[in-house]
Parts: sequence; structure tokens; C-alpha cells
Amino acid sequence: MSKLIVTPKRSQFVSLPHYLLIDGKMIGLFKEQVSIHLPAGYHSVTLRSTFRFVENTVALSVGINECVILNYSDRERWWNILFNIDVLLWLIKRFSTFGEPWDTVYEVLSNGFFVIWMLRIWLIRKNYFQFTIKRASV
Repeated sequence: MSKLIVTPKRSQFVSLPHYLLIDGKMIGLFKEQVSIHLPAGYHSVTLRSTFRFVENTVALSVGINECVILNYSDRERWWNILFNIDVLLWLIKRFSTFGEPWDTVYEVLSNGFFVIWMLRIWLIRKNYFQFTIKRASV
């Protein structure tokens, strides 16, 4: 039997769960790393976010007694940093005010970035994850 290891490229501060589908069949929900024994051949591996419309599929060929390591990352690193800053400002704003005109500027920027982020997620939803494949013998 061959082996497939699916793992994130870099560890994240907060790791969200993802669905793993192989050949269209749901394997399960995982957060960190998963290792699966597969028969040799061609397989379609889909990684799906908990938001069901965000996913990406890669076709793999797995040889006999071969270990395939599928590293994945998302395309949202800079947006996540911006989102974290926005959440921090939102928390500060709940306990104090920035004063005019800064309250209005914050609301326009925060809501504008949210709309742009949602539009971007919708546009890249089928290519959200980036994959790198490494091969080794078992």
C-alpha cells in the first residue's frame, strides 16, 4: 500500500479544520496532519474549507510503495493579518471611541475591506489552496 500525507505548509496560530475528499468520497475532517494508506493509481484529492464553497482539487498519481506528501497553504496570509488588525481595532472601539471623524473613517475602511475580502474569496473559491507535492519511497 502507498501512503498519502496531507499537512499544512506552516503552522498557524489558529488552525481551522478542513474536509478531505479522495476521489469524491469524504474521508473526514482534520486540523493538523493526516496520513492515509491508498492503493497505487490516480486519485483526485480535494481539500475543502468548512465554508463548503471554498475548496481546491489536485490530481495525484501514487506509485506502489510510494509516500506522497501533499503540503497545502491558503492564499490569505496578508488578508488574515489585516483581519486581525481590524478585529483588534473593533475590540478597542467597543470600549472607547476614536472621536469624529475617525469613527466614520474606521467604519468605512473596515466595512470596505470586508466587502473586498468577501468578493475576493468568492472569486478564488475554487483555487483557494496552494499545493506542493513531494514524493518518497515507503
